[in-house]
Amino acid sequence: MKKLFIALFVSFLLTAPSTANDYWVNQLRAAPGKFPELLDFVKTTNWTVGFGPRPIMMRHSQGDRWDLMLLGPAKSACTSHDCKTARKAFASKLNDLVDYEMRFTASSETSWQQLQAEAQNTGMFHIEMFNAAAGKHDALLRQRKIENIYLEKTGQVTNAIFTVNFGSDVDFFTIGFHESFESFAKQGPPSSEEAEKAAIEAGFKSRADISFHLRELIMGHHDTLAVPVR
Repeated sequence: MKKLFIALFVSFLLTAPSTANDYWVNQLRAAPGKFPELLDFVKTTNWTVGFGPRPIMMRHSQGDRWDLMLLGPAKSACTSHDCKTARKAFASKLNDLVDYEMRFTASSETSWQQLQAEAQNTGMFHIEMFNAAAGKHDALLRQRKIENIYLEKTGQVTNAIFTVNFGSDVDFFTIGFHESFESFAKQGPPSSEEAEKAAIEAGFKSRADISFHLRELIMGHHDTLAVPVR
């Protein structure tokens, strides 16, 4: 019954009207011993026929229960025979390879073209998922945006921000596109003085307020490191 629901749900998500900045997200955990086959399957799938452009593929490194996260632009209605056949074959194959699947839709001010350009030279993704506290959704979105301002002012990597529309209990997620694990670990503000100044200019009370303020707005948060699948 669960598989039937997922199939119907996926069909609804991928045939819903879309705009340039609407996305579909698919998180997959392989059945025991099936990960190499799942990885090969997503790498060799002809995405164009049934789903549009090849999605950005992120392979889990640490921090979450999925093995692969796929992100692609929402596609218009699937009406052709080839499209329907491709989607049916894709869903059938996943039934044989995965134990866990989460599909949902999201929107972002970051365009697909921008995401693709960022992913070109990315060696590591930092993915954060946020559950907003009651009544704090707008404030959390603002916090994510002004933190990007702070990151930009201090010469650090900013994050693409996504608002989840349907299919997940997550309200927002962000993706940071980093050159490598090493560059991610080393990034930081030039000095504590410059960091303090940048935080206040971005809209925080102080640099320390960045993390404290976030905690006031969420009831859940987890992050993941992932590497690209090409």
